[in-house]
Amino acid sequence: MATILQRICWNTESWTKPSGATVDSGNPGRVGFGNEEWNFCRRDAFDGNIYGWLYWKGKGFENKHFQILFWTISPLKEWLLVGAYRNATVATEDEVRDLGGFFKKKGITARRSQEVLDAVKGIVQKENRPRPAGAEHLRFKCPLTELEVFEPYINYSALPRKFQRDNARFKNPAILKTPLDEILNAVVKRRRRDPDYGALGLLEEAYQRATPASIKIIRPLHKELSNKFVRWLRKTGCKVLGQEKERVDVEFQDGASLCRAELKVCYGMTTRFAVREALGQLLEYNYYGRRSPADRWIIVLDMPPTPADVAFVRTLTKKKGLPLSLCWPSGNAFVSD
Repeated sequence: MATILQRICWNTESWTKPSGATVDSGNPGRVGFGNEEWNFCRRDAFDGNIYGWLYWKGKGFENKHFQILFWTISPLKEWLLVGAYRNATVATEDEVRDLGGFFKKKGITARRSQEVLDAVKGIVQKENRPRPAGAEHLRFKCPLTELEVFEPYINYSALPRKFQRDNARFKNPAILKTPLDEILNAVVKRRRRDPDYGALGLLEEAYQRATPASIKIIRPLHKELSNKFVRWLRKTGCKVLGQEKERVDVEFQDGASLCRAELKVCYGMTTRFAVREALGQLLEYNYYGRRSPADRWIIVLDMPPTPADVAFVRTLTKKKGLPLSLCWPSGNAFVSD
């Protein structure tokens, strides 16, 4: 399977929305954002797939499966590998049309337009009113389970020389005839021989920062997720003991088990950061002061976790004995692991 080595503009929101931090030339530098800044936005997935934007048009790859390895240039001029679509296809006209209807119905197009304006404020003149690409231009499709975000990012120089390309142009990605796993395994082998090879300097990963604008969006989404979760608990026979009480999002009784749930809206962050944040809160809610620990601790996300998230929580449960589980919406219900 071919791997497309595609440059994308710099972003400090894990490519879930424009950050207004692009330091790139070309179109992102002119208008203050790039359409690829939503390429890892899981919350906008449609029918289990994420739809991304590339400068490359995918010519010759219609009806083929391929992989996309995304890289960027940081403000420190470091070339960084940041994520991948492990099983990408060029979306069909019917899929793009259906995506457009979904975006309109869910208000995604309007929300993205506002995110652009929030991000570029003070960067470009207001009268230019830059707009994000419409759904009809999001031509690259990847199942959510095949999206991978590298945390921390990987220095481009860690790639064996035979996989590197010197061309930094957005519109001319390198097309490698090598599967992604073979490329990344070569990085791992090189790192084992020399742990400092390709190591990052001061910039290891972007810190997540909640802005006043994002908080205004997150609060109603959090309330919506909380109400939906509580309704589902009651339908399944659980007894809800508290909602947003003593800083605990939801506390409930499931049979003989006392359960505490921390709910996370993954707006502007990856699920990994959401899990990390929730863990600290659950430890506090169960052990700080005179609290008695609950029998089960549940991290409720507003989108499916990654396989790495699931593996991490399973490891904590198995090796550290923490009574943890992940939970996320699926239609009108919730599933857990």
